[in-house]
Amino acid sequence: MFEKLKQKKQDFKKTANMVIDCQNGVVSSIFQQLPYAMVFKTTNWCWNNCAHCCESSGSLMPKKFIPESVINGYVDQAITDKKFSRQIVFTGGEITAAYKFAGRDYLSNIINHALNANCGVDIKTNAGWVNSPLATVVYSDLEDVVRKQSDESNADSIKNIIKFQVSLSLDRFHKDAMMRDFKFIEHFAHTNISGATFTVNVSSIKQDQNMFAELLNNLVDSGIRVEQLFMMDSDGNFVKNMYSLNGNIVISNSTGTLFNGGRAKDIDFAYKTPFPQFAFMAPDGVSLVAFDSLGNVTLGENSGQKISVPWSDGKNGDTLPLKTIHENLLGATKQAEQDFLNQHKKMNAYINWLRRHVVK
Repeated sequence: MFEKLKQKKQDFKKTANMVIDCQNGVVSSIFQQLPYAMVFKTTNWCWNNCAHCCESSGSLMPKKFIPESVINGYVDQAITDKKFSRQIVFTGGEITAAYKFAGRDYLSNIINHALNANCGVDIKTNAGWVNSPLATVVYSDLEDVVRKQSDESNADSIKNIIKFQVSLSLDRFHKDAMMRDFKFIEHFAHTNISGATFTVNVSSIKQDQNMFAELLNNLVDSGIRVEQLFMMDSDGNFVKNMYSLNGNIVISNSTGTLFNGGRAKDIDFAYKTPFPQFAFMAPDGVSLVAFDSLGNVTLGENSGQKISVPWSDGKNGDTLPLKTIHENLLGATKQAEQDFLNQHKKMNAYINWLRRHVVK
């Protein structure tokens, strides 16, 4: 009984804070003022049908990718915008399925285009292909990307580490995730590209964050030289632990919250978010603008009812200008704020009464 009352109190407080934020236009103001990163969910197709997938990606989804020309076009528009953080994430579904459905050069072309535009790039893959014939070509293409970046800008190795990253999943839901991650990391730990290195980020949910220590132990036991690094920001503040492997690559670990979107709604520890999704910021203080293969652009990812607008005009399939998309997202965010107030009319009226009679 006490726990239920405690939960009700917490829910009431959370809703009240959201009402106040909506009254003050806090969410739309944040979106207007913050820099933004671009996420390209290149496909919703995936070999796996994981129970925790917030996107409901899987083998029953359309074998469809965002066209390469669309991605490159939006990158070209974004780099002229001062609010663009020059951070780009390429993800899915499973992005390496592009070799099967989007063409041999799709992945390397979009990576190189973004890197050549001086953007930081993060590729997210579940590495389910490491024991398949696809492994040879994926490894080769990623090596070529790193080698090309090394040839063009090998003066600043730290800059190279930060600029290109591959993110792997390590959790209970990805079958054989420990084996997949180990094989991927082992390959690049033994791949010496002169003057170059890049980051492999191992991403876990909070409930499985102990798996990273096991992965490190497995790497040490295999004979790989693991040296701890300390990443500092420009002000000399400690940012995170990183590990150099044989001096060839750097690995790091990040942990996040599992949200109850998609199939994850059936998992008891998935974080439940109220309508609408206003938690669209990345940990480093940028808003996330996420394009998907179904033709939508969404603020943030993976939780609550999403604030989305189209990236296509819906008539002849032409893409909308990035500026128009931002204007439409702002309008949709303001509408979501108003919808939330309308859904909580009593609390909205109560808070307004408090402001008039109590707050001096």
